[in-house]
Amino acid sequence: MKPESNDIAADVLTRAKPRRASPPREPKLVGESHAIREIQSAISLVAKSPTAVLITGESGTGKEVVARLIHAQSERAGKPFIAVNCGAFPREVIENELFGHVRGAFTGALPKKAGCFELADGGTLFFDELAEMHPDTQVKLLRAIELKTFRRLGGDEDITVDVRTLAATNEDISAALKSGDLREDLYYRFSVIEIFIPPLRERRDDIPLLVEEFLEMFSGQYGKPRQRFSDGAIELLLRADWAGNVRELKNVVERAIVMCPDETIEPKFLPERITGHRGSQSPIFIPFGTTLQAAEKAIILQTLASVQNNRSKAAKLLGLSRRALLYKLQRFRETA
Repeated sequence: MKPESNDIAADVLTRAKPRRASPPREPKLVGESHAIREIQSAISLVAKSPTAVLITGESGTGKEVVARLIHAQSERAGKPFIAVNCGAFPREVIENELFGHVRGAFTGALPKKAGCFELADGGTLFFDELAEMHPDTQVKLLRAIELKTFRRLGGDEDITVDVRTLAATNEDISAALKSGDLREDLYYRFSVIEIFIPPLRERRDDIPLLVEEFLEMFSGQYGKPRQRFSDGAIELLLRADWAGNVRELKNVVERAIVMCPDETIEPKFLPERITGHRGSQSPIFIPFGTTLQAAEKAIILQTLASVQNNRSKAAKLLGLSRRALLYKLQRFRETA
């Protein structure tokens, strides 16, 4: 069992390393939305069993966080958690990452190498972006999972491991199965338990809590005093599209902390894709069922955000005197 392109494989293998979990902070699924509470409950239930789990959702929603939490709450918590991105390696390299090789298995394979299965022995092996793995490799992966036995590339010795397997994909499952990108037998092996993480735009109530979490994280990381986002900036974050989900929000908060020298982060420190359209033609995001008082607050704060917190311009757009606007803002702070 040899890679198709020995020279390419040997070059890539000198640089490719499996990712071993050593996060500086404990994994945390932040949010109080109904969806997040359901996911937290599911994690608590499945963590105690040895069954495989498939985690689905758009890119950036936090699938690896869920996988790490399942491991952290399981009996294997003190053992390794190994994550391998199935789309990060060429076909001729991924099998070596999974199973390792013996000396002389291919050009450049001088020392013996342990693969991810061996590194995760006793712990958890997480396959990220499972549908991006070549179908031929999926067959070998399925056999190793079911038998808990495999051979290193170029080897003739059966190696047995005790590994719990988790997987994730951001692909549409039905489409991946229909196209053959994901083998049905492998899908059924992982989909005994399936956890879906909704996109951030469908759980906007979690955004303020996520922002606080990232403020705490990056303030410590960059050695800066604890900062806060202005009301106008928060309103912009609440109505952004977040195509990149939690990962994009995290990057926006980090950027703002780095760029802003002040205690309060104003909208001007947010990227243009978040501030979006400016001026009186900017859309206002008000959820159905909002009270008149809350709607007034949203309109005023979002108008302020659209003019970079210029209170005189905002008052003019709103048809208020500047004093009246300041009075309303003070009232919002007192009732917050």
